[in-house]
Amino acid sequence: MRLTLLVAAALSLSACTALPKPEQKVRYDDNGKSAIPAPINSYSTQLAQQLVANSQIDLSQTHVGVTDFVGVESSYQQASILAQAMSEQLRGELASREVPIIDYKTTDFIRVTPKGDFALTRDYLEVDEIMPITHVVVGTYSYYRDGILANARLVDINSRHVVSTGSIYIPRVDAARLNSSEGQPIIR
Repeated sequence: MRLTLLVAAALSLSACTALPKPEQKVRYDDNGKSAIPAPINSYSTQLAQQLVANSQIDLSQTHVGVTDFVGVESSYQQASILAQAMSEQLRGELASREVPIIDYKTTDFIRVTPKGDFALTRDYLEVDEIMPITHVVVGTYSYYRDGILANARLVDINSRHVVSTGSIYIPRVDAARLNSSEGQPIIR
């Protein structure tokens, strides 16, 4: 009898400590299939894996800067929201694979403002002129069928020698998840 009471008490206590699983809202397309697209970082993961696997050099001996991807039809002067998000994710993915990343947008000071405290900048006057960057990740993207084809290259910054490449295809449904704050779509 005591054993039964102990087992019942233990089960009721364990039930009290179990946390309920959060509900996931699943959207469906017109065909009744799940329409939840893969997260953008999964594409950055694929690109990072390719860049590391395809490298012709010892990446641990580099200092890599990652730039924003640009449209192949553009003047290479403006990055979309998707391109900026991809490069941000790619920095982290490469760093997690022990590729030395130089975050050239980090300043040597913290700007304290009423809207927040910041150490990142887009002002070229606040970026250090001399950085030990030996290689740079550059990338382009183009619209292809129902999505975006993104190509990345790891380039020796001095010789312009391409030492690694990677390529991914992002379905339109996944790319469309990122919109600018003004509500402008990032893809056509």
